[in-house]
Amino acid sequence: MIRVNNTKRNISFIFGALAVGLAALLWSLDGVFIRPQFYRLPAGLVVFLEHTLGFLVLLPFLVRGKQDILRMSPGTWGALGWVCIWGGLLGTLFITKAFFAAYDPDVKTTLATVVILQKLQPVFALIMARLILGERLRKDFYLWAILAIVAAYFLAFAKPGIRLADIRLIDPAAGYALLAAFAFGSSTVFGKRFTNAVSFETATALRFGGTMILALIFILLAGQFKAFPSIEAIHWKLLVLIVFTSGAMSMFIYYFGLKRIPASVATIFELVFPLSAVMLDYVIHKSILNATQWIAAAILLVCFFMIIRRKPVARTVREKDKRS
Repeated sequence: MIRVNNTKRNISFIFGALAVGLAALLWSLDGVFIRPQFYRLPAGLVVFLEHTLGFLVLLPFLVRGKQDILRMSPGTWGALGWVCIWGGLLGTLFITKAFFAAYDPDVKTTLATVVILQKLQPVFALIMARLILGERLRKDFYLWAILAIVAAYFLAFAKPGIRLADIRLIDPAAGYALLAAFAFGSSTVFGKRFTNAVSFETATALRFGGTMILALIFILLAGQFKAFPSIEAIHWKLLVLIVFTSGAMSMFIYYFGLKRIPASVATIFELVFPLSAVMLDYVIHKSILNATQWIAAAILLVCFFMIIRRKPVARTVREKDKRS
């Protein structure tokens, strides 16, 4: 019986890690090919519209999860609030504004500035998972995690057109990218706490509903709703595409995975984002990868494999205290 239970947990862990990786792949579609096309619209309006459409799709899960919602503790509601405010609203606003600045020819910033600071996201998540969730994984996990983060940096900065020399830390885009890294990294941690208490379907619906309300308040206060007439037909098509790829669909898959693995593992598998972005650029735009990128990609894949193979069992500080 114990062996059967261990096998089920191992399978659940593998599917969870792969689900987070798949969600990150869908996010790369957004960051590289979809979101830059909205740069002439206010970021808050874009966030509101994508979350509104996503919430409408997820609404049946909210109704079905009524009992889960009624049983939520104040701590769970607090975790949801953090995820909606930081991961849903502020994080999306920050990274959207950062990329808008990088792609806008009228703004003197560089994509390198955004990339290097946004890649700090797993660092924030690992630290907060230890401090807030008390996650203590095996030491070899942290070695593979550090190697994966380093490989992700080499993967990004070996790309032609992105140079370390172009980094400008004293830049509005740098601040937005750093805040986005903190927002998304912390949301991984609080998202884990949140999904521990409710089903992943209910978690996704609540997350989109909460962010939609916050985004509506933001655009009304910021006066961004007046830009609504500027939305073109192509924007609506792209918003629908976001819902079924990098928006509601990816978050649905992500929470499915996050419920099955530690937050520390989830943040490393989110590094599929830079890997898939480079590979998609190679396949779609025929961009040639150099030797450094191929080596970094291979190392990143090895790190993913070793983390799954070794299955770092999470032990919280509280659990350890109870045993001692």
